[in-house]
Amino acid sequence: MAIGVQSPDINEHFNKLFTAILLEQQKFDKIKPADEDKKEILAQKLKEYEGLKGRGFFYPFMASGRGHGPFVEMIDGSVKFDLINAIGVNLLGHSHPLYIKANLEAATSDTMMCGNLLSYQEPYELSKLLLDAVKESRMKHFWFSCSGSFSNDTALKILWQKKAPNYRLIAFQKSFAGRSVAMQDVTYNQSYREGMPQTIQVDHVPHYNYRNPDRAIEETISALDKLIETNGNVYCGLTIELIQGEAGFIFGTKEYYKAICEWAKKHGIYIWIDEVQSFTRTHQMFAYQMFDLDQYVDIVTIGKVLQGAGTFYTEELNPKPGLIAGTFNGSIASLNAGKATVRYLKEGNFYGEKGRIKELETKFKAKFKSLSEGSCKGKIPYYGGVGTMLSFEVGDASVDLTNKFMKKLFENGIITFSAGKEPTRVRFLLPLPLLDEHIDEIFSILEKTVLEIVN
Repeated sequence: MAIGVQSPDINEHFNKLFTAILLEQQKFDKIKPADEDKKEILAQKLKEYEGLKGRGFFYPFMASGRGHGPFVEMIDGSVKFDLINAIGVNLLGHSHPLYIKANLEAATSDTMMCGNLLSYQEPYELSKLLLDAVKESRMKHFWFSCSGSFSNDTALKILWQKKAPNYRLIAFQKSFAGRSVAMQDVTYNQSYREGMPQTIQVDHVPHYNYRNPDRAIEETISALDKLIETNGNVYCGLTIELIQGEAGFIFGTKEYYKAICEWAKKHGIYIWIDEVQSFTRTHQMFAYQMFDLDQYVDIVTIGKVLQGAGTFYTEELNPKPGLIAGTFNGSIASLNAGKATVRYLKEGNFYGEKGRIKELETKFKAKFKSLSEGSCKGKIPYYGGVGTMLSFEVGDASVDLTNKFMKKLFENGIITFSAGKEPTRVRFLLPLPLLDEHIDEIFSILEKTVLEIVN
């Protein structure tokens, strides 16, 4: 069934406009320096915007709305490799045909936003696609949110209602759950909630100890047992960020996560997997699938690459009427893009040991190995990650040196960001359209920047 207005005339203009936009965006296919006559425009706009926001920016960046694949243009005319994708949103890269089409399709609809009270076809169709992708699990329902934080809030409310009055939550050290009032307490980093009152009760236990993997299970289980011994079984759930993004992409093994899940099931504690960042970016569409946790998961939250966010949950956890609601499912354009992205990734050769995501990971790690053992020996003490979520350390991995390195890397044509503290890592969230020639150029720039910054 067609969605929005349709006619031969509209379809003809649609196809012409789609082609014209794509052809123009494809012109942005290599890095370039800023135009001299536009540098001051960027500086002035950023200064004014900093005043409007009340704070500055890490990078002197403002996009022009032009870019293609891994490349993005700024309003000063410079073009850079975008290897952070708005902290993971743009897995398909800039001006992907699916994104262009999703926006144009939205223009044929009669509204901008789709709500929960009066539904549209877009969230219905996307829900079917998403639930089909988790059919090996026990999860049967999906609820849309407009941000990852609020999808996590929804998960917490569902758990609270089911386990009332057991409102206490278990989370992991170095985890990040979002910046809502509730999620700031689930997040481990205390500096993110400076001056804030504690709103919910959360106990943090050690995550996978990659420095001593043989004792990782024992360390975590011991800490979990201690919680029950100290507080009694007053817990509604255990939330796990399987790939800890803010920690620099730390993750455990299948055996580790299965042991933790078995412990939770033994104690009647629900398992909530936070995949707001990892969704679609690992060797399977969901990281929990990569770790063979289908039988354990009760709630899974997603966001970012979906161009929206939401919460999966089992029939057992289906909440009572009135607990979860909200005005918006999302914009028509974002729902269109989410549907197209999920279908594209499910039907394409992206997952598994021979999929494109694993191939990108292998290529990047091989390049890091060559660099760390060659010209940059002793200057890149660590590299790792999984799928399109990769990180590395430079020099002493201090905050100051890493920030200095990233800003120089930005000047040299690559946008990335940091993760973790002691050590601080440089974080990549790779777009899928990277070609071998792009990877070669990226590592040439990396090598140059490391040698410039790290003594």
